This record gives sequence, C-alpha cells and structure tokens, in this order.
Amino acid sequence: MRASIGTGVVLLAVGGVLSFAVPNPPDQVEQYVDVFDLGLILIWAGVLTLVMQVVMHAPGRARPSRRTRRNAQWPTEEHDVHRAGYAGQTQRLPTVRGRDRPR
Repeated sequence: MRASIGTGVVLLAVGGVLSFAVPNPPDQVEQYVDVFDLGLILIWAGVLTLVMQVVMHAPGRARPSRRTRRNAQWPTEEHDVHRAGYAGQTQRLPTVRGRDRPR
C-alpha cells in the first residue's frame, strides 16, 4: 500500500482531536487504551508519513548513465600518466620559489 499526503494530514488531525479535544474519555475506554497516548502516536505517524512523502518524492540528481561514461572520451585520457605504456614527457612549470623567482 502507498501512503499519501492526505493520509498524513488525516492522521495528524485524528491524533490532535484524540489528544487535545477529548478531555475526559469514558473509564470503560481508558481501561484498555490510553486515549492521550494513542493521539500522540497518531500525530507522530502523520508527521512520519509526511516526511517520508517529501523525501521519497524529492527530485533526484542527474547522473550520466553507465553507457555514456564508459564510452565517453575524456580530454585527460591522452595525458593519463597511469595508463599502461605511457611514455610522455612531463613539463616543468614555473614556480615562485628558488632560482625561478623574479628579482
């Protein structure tokens, strides 16, 4: 079964009525069920239902499919120094320390 936002709102409303609008429930009912606690349980069930709906229906992030990633040619692949058979030359980059410092 699937719970909806309406179910969460109904649980909140019924729990609120049971907890706060019924001041003195009959003793025959209180013998078996604590009405105030039942109302609080229904309120928390409604809150949990609403939170679950928000989390489960939140838009997901876009990810490329595995096929696209596997077949894609990344611009760094030709300069990948970790691939087998790489024999390229590395370049020395200018630094601001040591001999290369301008005076």
